[in-house]
Amino acid sequence: MANLYVALMHYPMKSLKGGVVATAITSLDVVDIARSCRTYNVSRYFIVHPLESQRTIVQRILEFWRQERPSRVEAVEIISVMEDLEDCVHMVSEWEGQDPLIWGTSARPGLPYPRITWEEARKHLRTEEKPVLLLFGTGNGMAEELLWACDALLPPVREKNDYNHLSVRAAAAIILDRLKGDEG
Repeated sequence: MANLYVALMHYPMKSLKGGVVATAITSLDVVDIARSCRTYNVSRYFIVHPLESQRTIVQRILEFWRQERPSRVEAVEIISVMEDLEDCVHMVSEWEGQDPLIWGTSARPGLPYPRITWEEARKHLRTEEKPVLLLFGTGNGMAEELLWACDALLPPVREKNDYNHLSVRAAAAIILDRLKGDEG
């Protein structure tokens, strides 16, 4: 069985006007995605931001949850705060002894990147040994340079819907359930 890792990326993201930006950390994403990751036995949840000031915010959020909400400690203990995607890949490679596959997520239909179906993704996680690093974007989604770093993209959660703007924490919970929800 392949180990699954999750990374919440904050750069490079698309802005409303199509430029490339770094997005802000939000406390709900930190904790809610950690809870989903822990529920679905994700090996590690990376929160990735290039700015030290934003990584410091994550550390403060984690301190609060460790001190004030001990019932949530088990979830936040799987969080690692990283500067960039390369740091995540390096860490997974050290733990696993091999580089992970990188799967991306995007709500944008028709992107020209390699795709993996839900069935293929579930089968890989159940039967293969190669770990997977699953990327989630913030803002208006991952910039093209980040999408090109992915080995494959999962389908959008609601591919044939005229309104497809879930929060990243809602999308993460749905995607984790689609990938690992049938595990015992």
